Amino acid sequence: MRIEVFVKNEEVPVREVQVTGVCRHLCDAYETFKTEKILDKDSKGVLKKAREKAKDLKAELIVYDLATFKGRLTARLRGVKSPCWKIVE
Repeated sequence: MRIEVFVKNEEVPVREVQVTGVCRHLCDAYETFKTEKILDKDSKGVLKKAREKAKDLKAELIVYDLATFKGRLTARLRGVKSPCWKIVE
């Protein structure tokens, strides 16, 4: 028995980092943003409930991220549109 969990990660900027080039010319300067992936509020609740159920049933927990191509494809094939969990025999 296994439980499939569909969650959505969000990529949020942590802070802005400006990196300048070697020559200090405008052509060399560029800005980068450090980002961090976090679970949204709905996904945290879904994942918590699925972990509890998996522990009770001693089932394998499989997590798919709806923010990735593989996760979106798997969710579409299974008919999932929002974060949720399903028990699969």
